[in-house]
Amino acid sequence: MLSLDGQRILLIAPRFFGYERDIVAGLRARGAHVDWLADRPYDSPMMAAMTRFVPQAILPLADRLYRRQLDGLAPAAYDHILVINGQTVSHAFLQSLRRDFPRARLTLYMWDSLENRGRTVKNFGLFDKLLSFDPLTVQQYGMQLRPLFYTRVADPIAPETALYDASFVGTAHSDRYAVITRLNAAFDSDVRTFWYLYLQSNWLFSVYKATKPGMRGAERNEFEFAPMDKARLKQVVEQSLAIVDVEHPRQRGLTMRTFETMGLNRKLITTNRHAAEYDFFDPDNILVIDRQSPVVPAAFFATPYRPLSPDMYYRYSLDGWIDDVLG
Repeated sequence: MLSLDGQRILLIAPRFFGYERDIVAGLRARGAHVDWLADRPYDSPMMAAMTRFVPQAILPLADRLYRRQLDGLAPAAYDHILVINGQTVSHAFLQSLRRDFPRARLTLYMWDSLENRGRTVKNFGLFDKLLSFDPLTVQQYGMQLRPLFYTRVADPIAPETALYDASFVGTAHSDRYAVITRLNAAFDSDVRTFWYLYLQSNWLFSVYKATKPGMRGAERNEFEFAPMDKARLKQVVEQSLAIVDVEHPRQRGLTMRTFETMGLNRKLITTNRHAAEYDFFDPDNILVIDRQSPVVPAAFFATPYRPLSPDMYYRYSLDGWIDDVLG
């Protein structure tokens, strides 16, 4: 395990379901002093939209905000500066970090596809180390492949004690509703399922229904308009034999859900065919389905989860991720 005792680390990472807090906690558990700045620091829907579509208007504002926050922290020096995605981290601000903290090692980790964060490419030359969760990005830009990680651990569940054979809790983006609908129809009638498709607002349902072919037949009561609280989510996941994963159609890297499922010792039903290419793949644990014509053999639920080796669990844990990213 990489020692970070006494080191100062600046983390610039987006707010993402609390994973930024998990990373901070993991670094501090190793003895590091950690400061955090939010990549995409503006939370309002309007500012989020501007960040995505007119970044040239947002980056100067983010620069000034970051500078004020750093001045408030008054760091003497940093040993590591770790940027995740860097959506609102400008070239000029990175240059200022280089100037102000010349001994710091700058690392970029991409946990989103460059199709969504393409302008980050122009900043690559300012980093000492480049990593991505996306195999294609790694090939194109000579980066280091580092998949995501899990943070929670649970014991396997016996089939006879589970409440659900398969469950899905997540945002109804892209074609997820259509895929879940096809999957639900493919299950035998005795398969116990739990679906929680979340949309941010009623009006968004109306827009999607009018514009997405796969949602033309959707009904409002098939969706939830409030995010599930963490206690209930934990309960659902731990009472499920298998977790369903539907990645964005343009995504190749494995989702965080893939690794959280691993840490929870649950089976995975995923549309991401690339899952079969990784060293932890076991057909008893992971079923890759077709987005258009999913098929789930009944035997998949009948066989128990097969635990992985301790080394494999460590590699894909948060600690393993920290070792690879900062090591």
